[in-house]
Amino acid sequence: MNKQIQQLSGELTPVEANPLVSVIIDNYNYAQYLPEAIESVLNQSYRNFELIVVDDGSKDNSREVIESYSDRLNAIFQPNGGQGSALTTGITNAKGQIICFLDADDYFHKDKLAKVVASFQAHPDWVQISHCHLLVDRQGAPLGPGSVVLSQGDVRDLLLQWGRYAWGLTSGLAFRREVLQKVVPIPPKPRSADTYLTSTVPFYGKVGCINETLMFYRVHGKNMQAYNDDTAWLMQIREETAACINNAAAKTGLTERFNIQERDADYRSLKAVHAGGVPLKTAAQIIWLSIQESSAIGRSPRDTLKRLIRRSMFVIFPSESKIILRYGIVGYLRFKFTGKQPQR
Repeated sequence: MNKQIQQLSGELTPVEANPLVSVIIDNYNYAQYLPEAIESVLNQSYRNFELIVVDDGSKDNSREVIESYSDRLNAIFQPNGGQGSALTTGITNAKGQIICFLDADDYFHKDKLAKVVASFQAHPDWVQISHCHLLVDRQGAPLGPGSVVLSQGDVRDLLLQWGRYAWGLTSGLAFRREVLQKVVPIPPKPRSADTYLTSTVPFYGKVGCINETLMFYRVHGKNMQAYNDDTAWLMQIREETAACINNAAAKTGLTERFNIQERDADYRSLKAVHAGGVPLKTAAQIIWLSIQESSAIGRSPRDTLKRLIRRSMFVIFPSESKIILRYGIVGYLRFKFTGKQPQR
């Protein structure tokens, strides 16, 4: 690690014996999934919590669903402003020492809050916690595990060298409120608020993880941004993430910056696609960069291989990229062998 970022500054308030936990559900037109999300919080084994539901200008019957729980939660209705705006509203109104987020189409394991509280108490220097999740379909049937490797400790060097570390999804994140107050309001870019938080909060303290499945991530058409074949848009997301990292570094007094043009394997592979191909030497550099990145982060062999295949295909066979972006590697292979478009 660079000597200039060896020490994390700032004292954290010790987590109380029975701390209040604020759970913030952000919702936009997910009335069909909202009851399961709300019930998963109300049925937690840990009982000292408050539930805040921020409806971000829904046009379906979300208000009716939320108001049916009016005596068991704090309901906030606001004009549509995006996920970052909804979470900022929730954070501003939260009173808990610990804050957990939950997208309205996901739901918690019943012991999530208890595990999060215990972990923060056991690790007083953690400012953020990620945990594992299970992928489920629209009806809640299991599809398979999500992330199984999550980073822990001081990850600023990973952010400044590689532009990423192994972090969790929005519904698999928990934070100390005192640190979130330093980084709000959440800006409209990057479009995913969790990207902003996970690339900014680590500059204020160490991150932790719980290697247990404590959240269920529902896979359905509206939330499958990973299968977006707009390379320009995907490149912009990486550029916005890099800006978050470098802004946080500057605000916390660091001089080192993340060089997206040289160090971001995803960005460079997408750029290769956008350009219609790159010289063989450049392609080899990007492939080697991908291997180095996975080694530094400690990714699982499965995740390493998946990313390596995807990025290699982009730089060697850019004409195939849109199919891969649209269906993923497994879907791409099925499409090539059967000619049938995968169902999502």
